[in-house]
Amino acid sequence: GSEFALCHAESQLMSAVVAVLNESLTESIKGFYKLRTAYKTLDGLLQAEDKYRKGASASIASTSRNSLDSQRFTGVVPGGSGDESMSVSRTSLPKPPTERATPATLGNGVDDDDDDDEFEFVDADEGLPSDSVPAHYLGHLVTSEPQGPFQKLSLNDEHPSNSISATTKVDYSVQDEGADLSDFSNHPVDEFIHSGSNLCFGILQLMLSLIPPAFSKLLYIIGFKGDRERGIKMLWQATHYSNINGALAGLITLGYYNGMIGFCDILTADAYPKDRCRALLADMRERYPRSHLWLLEEARMHAGDRELEKAVDLTSKSSRSPLKQVEALQWFENSLNCMYLHRYSDCSASFQKCVTLNNWSHGLYYYIAGVAHVEEYRLHKASNPKLAQVHAKKATDLLNIVPQHTGKKKFMARQLPFDIFVLRKIRKWEHRAKEWGVEFVDAVGVSPIEEMIYFWNGYKRMRTEHLETSLARLAWSESSANPLWAREGLDEHAILHVLRAATLRNLGRTGKAEELLKREVISHEWSSFKGHLKDNWTLPVAHYEMAVNLWTEMDAERSDKAMLRECSGWLEKVGGWESYELDARIGLKVTTARDTLKKYDTGAA
Repeated sequence: GSEFALCHAESQLMSAVVAVLNESLTESIKGFYKLRTAYKTLDGLLQAEDKYRKGASASIASTSRNSLDSQRFTGVVPGGSGDESMSVSRTSLPKPPTERATPATLGNGVDDDDDDDEFEFVDADEGLPSDSVPAHYLGHLVTSEPQGPFQKLSLNDEHPSNSISATTKVDYSVQDEGADLSDFSNHPVDEFIHSGSNLCFGILQLMLSLIPPAFSKLLYIIGFKGDRERGIKMLWQATHYSNINGALAGLITLGYYNGMIGFCDILTADAYPKDRCRALLADMRERYPRSHLWLLEEARMHAGDRELEKAVDLTSKSSRSPLKQVEALQWFENSLNCMYLHRYSDCSASFQKCVTLNNWSHGLYYYIAGVAHVEEYRLHKASNPKLAQVHAKKATDLLNIVPQHTGKKKFMARQLPFDIFVLRKIRKWEHRAKEWGVEFVDAVGVSPIEEMIYFWNGYKRMRTEHLETSLARLAWSESSANPLWAREGLDEHAILHVLRAATLRNLGRTGKAEELLKREVISHEWSSFKGHLKDNWTLPVAHYEMAVNLWTEMDAERSDKAMLRECSGWLEKVGGWESYELDARIGLKVTTARDTLKKYDTGAA
């Protein structure tokens, strides 16, 4: 029944995802309970595997010690000459890996009739009418040709070596801890169970370990915490198999490293195994050469290597994916990279394309598309006023439709964080335009496109020339080209200094960044950032940036315990902060940073 248990756990996981994305809080909570059920099932499967594996190992050791007692000879003794033959008593050997593991052998790896009482068997009900049993199998598990709308779908090309029915393992240069399929069987069902268990339990462990402090109470519902290291090892293990579980594990593993790890700042030197990820990507592209998902991951790798131009070329010039969801992901990745490259018009067009491909976050897409034209307006305001007005109109038109596209989607019965953020920004600029008697586009504060770059950690993907461009765009706010800077409040000044400090840090100028944060932001009271339409995220983020600066300044071994303690102290302040805008997003970085610091001795009592 292991295959049924696995499929049931997978259905619980999928059901949990749907429930959590439901607009009802009750359904969302039910979803987390389903995660708990799936967790228990998967944990049971893996414990059974471990029990069998340990039993088999113990049996092999016992066989070695007692081999002389268990041998039956049909010819002369070993060591003689001629056509001697030898047979070994089967009861002394573990079950060969080519045979299926059964409930009778799962406990200790041998055929031992004395252990049958550990399992409960129930006689089948023989009272069923004979006509209730079909005369032949009515299922459709195997057909000669795909039917209906599925006949055009394919993950493979015409080469037989790429057939999805192949289940050969991939030998990566780095082997993973844990059970290997050779410990069990090469039967396709066993491959499915073993790879599927590692995939699903690995996802759960990884996902639960990434829950930010703002959502920590959810762990009380689930009843346990995740183990990131164990989860990622299990995903790597699952990638070794050329079936659907291996493909999904590869996609999630690459997504974790290229997305989540790329999003965070405080990491160990080996947090991103670049060569291993490249080997995995190369293998996946060989297995599924016509899949656009791997092109997307390759683009993310280029962006992680600060080769943004290559990333944009890859996503913009590749053929169109037959799956709308994959095409949406490609356009979104292209939009972000254009934003990091300060290609404002391309960025705006790409995000508007995302609106046609995705049902989520339309408000955010229109917002970024609009503020991209704000930057174009500012760039041409002095040199080409006529062109500047064209961009001003485009910016105003796009930003004016943002409110009608926010609040339509909810997460756990709450509005999406970015929806709340962009709606407040629009209201703030509308209020300032009326109060100051200026055009809406002139009431926009410190570069909102640079603000978005920070929240997506785009500075980490920029080369020096890109970072210098960001500094120039930030400098516009306090330049003579902006006559409204003197009317700006503390919150806008803090935005400028936090973004500037983050840019300086990525340029390696951490000392200047720390000085700026302490003098211009951290020196102010938290109460000064609270209030109607104010940006309140800058003070906690400034504390986080202080921790990142300290981490960056340390040597590779992180041997300075005083600096480690100070870094940890800044993180603890951010982790314990009361609610603020986009706290869950910053919380992901804080959670990862805390996990990283746990690996070092801070010398604290």
